[in-house]
Amino acid sequence: MIRVNGREVYNNMFQDSVYVGNCYNAVTIGASSRQQVVEVFMKLPFSVRFEAELSHGEHSAFSPTAGFFAGGVLTVLGIVSLAVLAILGIVNRRCFRALGAAGVLAYCGAAVMIYNLPEVSYFVNPPIWVNIVAAVTHTTMMLGLLLIIGWFSRLRKLLVGAFFALGIGLLLVMIAVDPILIYISNAAMGLLTAAAVGYAGYTAIDYVLRRTRYATAIFVILVYYFLMTILASVLFLLHSTSLYIYTVIIPTLVVCGVIAYIYYVMFRFERRNAELYNQSKRYGNSVENISRFIRSMLTCSDREAFYETAVNEISQLVVLFNERNKDLCCCVGVREGDGFIEKLNRGVSSCRYDIIERNSVVNRRNCIFSDTYFEYLLEKDVKKQVIFHFENIVGGLDVFFDSMVEAAYCGLETSYENTFGTSTRSVDLILDELAENAELNNGYSLDHLSHICTLTLRFCRAMGMDEEQAQSMSVAAKLHDLGKIAIPLSIINKDGRLTEEEQVIVASHTEFGYLILSAYDEPLLKQAAEIARYHHEHYDGTGQNGLADEKIPLSARIVSICDVFDALISERSNKKPWSKERSLAYIKDNAGKLFDPELVKIFVSQVAD
Repeated sequence: MIRVNGREVYNNMFQDSVYVGNCYNAVTIGASSRQQVVEVFMKLPFSVRFEAELSHGEHSAFSPTAGFFAGGVLTVLGIVSLAVLAILGIVNRRCFRALGAAGVLAYCGAAVMIYNLPEVSYFVNPPIWVNIVAAVTHTTMMLGLLLIIGWFSRLRKLLVGAFFALGIGLLLVMIAVDPILIYISNAAMGLLTAAAVGYAGYTAIDYVLRRTRYATAIFVILVYYFLMTILASVLFLLHSTSLYIYTVIIPTLVVCGVIAYIYYVMFRFERRNAELYNQSKRYGNSVENISRFIRSMLTCSDREAFYETAVNEISQLVVLFNERNKDLCCCVGVREGDGFIEKLNRGVSSCRYDIIERNSVVNRRNCIFSDTYFEYLLEKDVKKQVIFHFENIVGGLDVFFDSMVEAAYCGLETSYENTFGTSTRSVDLILDELAENAELNNGYSLDHLSHICTLTLRFCRAMGMDEEQAQSMSVAAKLHDLGKIAIPLSIINKDGRLTEEEQVIVASHTEFGYLILSAYDEPLLKQAAEIARYHHEHYDGTGQNGLADEKIPLSARIVSICDVFDALISERSNKKPWSKERSLAYIKDNAGKLFDPELVKIFVSQVAD
């Protein structure tokens, strides 16, 4: 308490409190010619530093320190971040997830300002100020923990526990008045926070083992946060108040920065995954359209209807793939004698069918495409009989567009053979080429298809199938990954582990392959469609379509074992080859889980040797 000329000008209620913590007090005495009597009354329960200064100039009641200014900067940054993210969140709701980090940043700044406030103004210096600072500091640390916990799902118990620890700690701090009790309650609150952080770290290990994205980084942050929490509690017990406050604030700021960065990266990945999903969906729709096109062409029985239907269906296929192809032009030329007569023309100013025929002979290709055009040539008796020419193509360099054009050509050639009774290459050989292209686009060698074919043939023979059935199944097995032609190259060529969204897109290749192959009525291709759709089923029912045991077609169960075994013993861009012994051990260990146990016995004893 301070009196001037017997009048009380300052009183922090030291008479009623066991503990008084004053950092900065100032008393302003107005100018006077008379003598001034200043009396200072202090209660000293422990060591104290007392300084008195007489100043004749103006003394400001508010003098910001460097620490207070730094806290203000953090607070402003947090508030600005909150405003920006709130505005962005209106456009994209994913941005709302980063609001927590911005809010904790603002709170950290406010905590620094509150801690420095007694040194800034003598108007703020009540006895309970140490308790207030401690409560704000621990709340800051717990908010950082809650920010981390919010990253994980299924942690409601931990969330409730963190709030409970915070409530108990705040209660202990706010009711403590004795110096010893203050330090004990603050240390207890720090230990409660440390326990919550430790449990969060223990829980995060499960996410690390399941390779959840960013789980390892979050686990490292939790370990760091746990150690800083323990250090903060020790510093408070040692009366190192300044070190204590900054040991709490700095790690919390680090957590805010890391979480905000992860949310930013995640936002970019989610946007990229959305683009990939839309691209994959577009590819999937195109595969469905190819299947529909093939079925439609196979119903043609009239020659004139064949040309008209082919042009309409192919044009629709191209436009549906890319709406900018609405200005597509096309024409059809049919051989008559030594030349070609034009049966149909939609917007092509002039077409040199003789040049197209010559290019086809030179390149030994009947399906020719470039950036802005593509052409189909159908032949009979080694002579080109029909030429389809399409131009004004947009996106002709897209790899999937090329595959789509070739897949459509397979259906066109097959239907031409049915309609005109021609003798052309079998459609399974054409699809073989597509399967090889899909394999090469995936960065694999063609040896994989050859090995699958050989292993399947040996497997079928070991099971006692007749030679014709064994040969048919081995040929069908080569087409098991045909659907990968519809997987975006940005996913196929990605370095590192695929995200969950990308894995879903890759898994869809089974359905894509089925859609293309099931469009044909040939028994071999019907079996190939069956293999393509179900070769990733698991014997215990945990596969893509949930089929189990004998409900999975026998052909798919056979090819599944052959496919996995060859993948294990082969070198890939992301793995070294396994030894034959290790690969067989994996096959045997997963008998009854991934693979048919009876087939595994046959494969291990008779096929893989």
